[in-house]
Amino acid sequence: MRSILHDDSAVNIEIGYILNFLVLLIFAGAIVGPFYLASDSSSKQAMRAGYTDLGSEIARDITNMYLSSAHLEDDVNINIERSIPLTIGGRGYSVLLKNAEPGGMASVEIEEGGLFGSRVSTVLTSIDAGVTIDSIRPVYSGSGELIIGMVKNSTGVRIWIK
Repeated sequence: MRSILHDDSAVNIEIGYILNFLVLLIFAGAIVGPFYLASDSSSKQAMRAGYTDLGSEIARDITNMYLSSAHLEDDVNINIERSIPLTIGGRGYSVLLKNAEPGGMASVEIEEGGLFGSRVSTVLTSIDAGVTIDSIRPVYSGSGELIIGMVKNSTGVRIWIK
């Protein structure tokens, strides 16, 4: 039995190199894999933070428009043009102003482009439920700009983005 364990003549050298290389690949994959997953997770967190910041800025602009016109008796027509980043985290995105659902509030939704894109929603807490939100289509980041508009007249308040 001892002679079989110490006999090197039965092992092909090339097969030994291939087996050593396969073991090296398995260990390298086991070490590198978790680091790749952690870095991918941190980039997604950074993108979500960017979407949250942009949604908060748009919500702030809408809130400022709405509150500054709340006590005015006259007809009001306000348009704000703002630059938006073409990409956040290397990916395009879309911005949509959603109308309040029953029992809910209007919101600004930013959705990452792609099949499995994440979505961030920023609630417009200071906008009354009677405000009409006209946002039929999303605005895509490729345009690099976003126009926020508001009209207040005798029929009510209407807010949109395009």
